[in-house]
Amino acid sequence: MHFLSLNRAATMAAALVFTGAAVAAPEDVAALKSGSLTPYGAERAGNKDGTIPAWDGKAPPASGSATTKRADPFAADKPRLTITAANAGEHAAALTDGTKALLAKVPGFKLDVYPTRRSAVFPQAIYDQVLKNASRSKLANDGLTVEGSYGGIPFPVPKNGHEAIWNHMLSYRGQVTSFVADKYVMTSAGDQVLTSRQRTNLIYPFYDPAGNPEQFSGEWARARIDITEPPANAGQALMTIDYVDNFGKPKDGWQYLPGQRRVRKSPSIAYDTPDGSAAGLANFDDVNLFIGSQDRYQMKLLGKREVIVPYNNNALMAKPVKDVVGKGALNPDAVRWELHRVWVVEATLRDGKRNTAAKRRFYLDEDTWQAVLADSWDAQGKLWKTGQAFTLVAGDQPLATTLSYAWFDLLSGGWVFAGAVNETGGVSYRPFDAKQLNNFTSSALASGGVR
Repeated sequence: MHFLSLNRAATMAAALVFTGAAVAAPEDVAALKSGSLTPYGAERAGNKDGTIPAWDGKAPPASGSATTKRADPFAADKPRLTITAANAGEHAAALTDGTKALLAKVPGFKLDVYPTRRSAVFPQAIYDQVLKNASRSKLANDGLTVEGSYGGIPFPVPKNGHEAIWNHMLSYRGQVTSFVADKYVMTSAGDQVLTSRQRTNLIYPFYDPAGNPEQFSGEWARARIDITEPPANAGQALMTIDYVDNFGKPKDGWQYLPGQRRVRKSPSIAYDTPDGSAAGLANFDDVNLFIGSQDRYQMKLLGKREVIVPYNNNALMAKPVKDVVGKGALNPDAVRWELHRVWVVEATLRDGKRNTAAKRRFYLDEDTWQAVLADSWDAQGKLWKTGQAFTLVAGDQPLATTLSYAWFDLLSGGWVFAGAVNETGGVSYRPFDAKQLNNFTSSALASGGVR
């Protein structure tokens, strides 16, 4: 397995498990200012082979809106190669364990690899905060708490795995985001079941442009999910609050159950609690490939690799779901894959902690800091699940962010496709408004009950 080193600090981090607070290095800030790194901390230059281009900072053309699908800005591209089970060995260095397993297990599965498009561009205000964070952000409590950070990824040049995962968690996904999405479960026999249609609203106090680190409350995100289908579950609602202090306050959650007509505090919407609407194929901490507290894992930064990952998948999200969902995997003709540099983080259980995934490996896109692939191993050391997250490009914002994602159970053959907006419309991005926080409270959850 070949890893690329950015600098001396990253090379050292590849061999170490984080044990204490990190201190920003002056050369990190200098690299951001000089232009050798992008304003988001990625390598600006392309790779030696020319298969990964330099980042030019130009947002793709804007198309679509909150009520329409955002068109594929790269629709004219053609695959430059196709990887199948027959030729996977030739490309093994650029494939994850999970991708190799799907190629070997699922008949007809393939990767259509397109030219790499570094489409991740963000507002200048975000870049300004990232530069400030490079010298003010630090970790405490063995990596579980972020201090001094605000309005952008906290660690543009990560020194350890916890910093990299905090970048993933706190990566920019808009200020207020709304969409309706479906969740489908596919059995090993090929049956397809719509288990949930959810109206999702997300608000990110961490990205309030009027805020600052000194006044930041510690709540980085609030989420509200209202279930509208199937009829048996319609009216259920869920609200969560995530914090930058996983040591003192990992996560809060509330549920509204229409049969009981009341809201109750929910202690079971985090970690490896199974997501009932995913039929046991994904847990609550599998959202976006990983979400929630890091207190059960030590995160080790393995370095950087060039990996073939799903990317720039506006077209996937615009297709009818019948053209997307296949037996054993997503329809390979619907998914765009590209070669990108990714940070690799390996999670192993802390002493005395438990999770159904005894080991996890995350592949974080250097341009967005978001996990685009993930693998999980069970307690017996068997490769158990592999996850894929699909990037939506919104040139009108601008931003690039994962939205839909899938988890494949390599042992049972079942899989789940979540965050699917194929049949439900577009994604709305709105400016932060503190008044909107009133919609993300337990009392608002109760008043929104429909049954």
